Amino acid sequence: MIVCAVSLVSAMSLHAQCGTDRWPVKTSTDIDASLVSRQVVPTTIAYLRSIPAPRPLPQTSRVAPVEETIYSVTATLIAFKSDSDSDFHLVLSDEEGRTIIAEIPSPACSSGGVFGPDIATVRSMFETKLTASGQFKTVAIPVEVRGVGFFDFLQEQLGVAPNGIELHPVTGINFSPIPAPKPPPVVSRRRAVAPGTSGSSGACVLPSVTLSLSKNSVCSGTPVTLSWQSSDPKASVAIDGLGASLPASGSTTVGSTSSIAYSARAVSACGVSEEAVTVLSIAPGASASISGPSSLPQGAGGTLTISVANASSWSLKSANGNAISPAAGSNTGAFAVQYTASASGSDVITLTATNTACGSIQRTLSIAVSAPQPQPQPQPQPGGTLRCCDGTLSPTCTSCAKKQGCCSSHGGVCGC
Repeated sequence: MIVCAVSLVSAMSLHAQCGTDRWPVKTSTDIDASLVSRQVVPTTIAYLRSIPAPRPLPQTSRVAPVEETIYSVTATLIAFKSDSDSDFHLVLSDEEGRTIIAEIPSPACSSGGVFGPDIATVRSMFETKLTASGQFKTVAIPVEVRGVGFFDFLQEQLGVAPNGIELHPVTGINFSPIPAPKPPPVVSRRRAVAPGTSGSSGACVLPSVTLSLSKNSVCSGTPVTLSWQSSDPKASVAIDGLGASLPASGSTTVGSTSSIAYSARAVSACGVSEEAVTVLSIAPGASASISGPSSLPQGAGGTLTISVANASSWSLKSANGNAISPAAGSNTGAFAVQYTASASGSDVITLTATNTACGSIQRTLSIAVSAPQPQPQPQPQPGGTLRCCDGTLSPTCTSCAKKQGCCSSHGGVCGC
């Protein structure tokens, strides 16, 4: 039975050293993790290994549809260990000796992730059955493993599939699958070398390559230098997204608006090196928004709503000099400020949010402040004082003694 309920976290998991390469995707803490379907797809190791390997691999987003699918594989667990990034590294094999890797992250590294509770349960269940250490232990245990499809870099990991596919993270495990496969022999992690006197001084040695960035964390769009160096000066270097036949060493300027993992391989007559990986992380810049009334009469007040995040300070300014309170601050979140429409005309309110590391951004709001309409002037009163029957004053008569014809067009004289 696959167990997927919340369980206790081991003491070792509480003090985890987490990883870097595609780490949000590995631990289901990425923004795309909610896209992973909970429907489990039964499959085989042979099928998973046949899926074309995508390149380049994004650092914080998923490769659909594989990385949005939970697969179930019935296989034999032939080796396991605890990696330096606190993952439990499981090597799964089918009856033909084909292998893939399944990884159980530390709950401390996947806390808050979509599959955090599942990972904690699987980790605890594994630890009640087996004890992982920093060295591989070979076993032959039939298992059914459920996990999210994941493409990793090729770095000579024991049991790695040729396309780098893994079940990562593992979301369920069953140590009593039906039917159980036959245990295959342990597969060696040694790479094949070119023909020659392997193990002697005449052996053909695979090249290696190093990859580095002048800065690993920058603001969006900031250019950085990506450098590479192969151990074999005659080798060519392939860097995903940059070129497939680059010289053995070199550098180039790169930049990005989102975090990205660069990977490189050196190619020589002896074969292809393991992948070198370096991650460019984009530091979060300030974000802000402002809303409020589109129009106000002159002299009236209104409420503006502003939202500020990842900022050390913010300020508001009226193009027409109208009062805003408060006009500046260092608080973040969504809150209200008061605006007084003293000066008429088209006013533009500018919100400036400043991030200490990545500079400032501005957002604006336009408010039409209307001037008051002129009041109608009172009509001049007629010169007379005699009251006519319609309530008006006679324009000429002032005495009842001379009232004849004074209010002929106003209903007659009623003031006498």
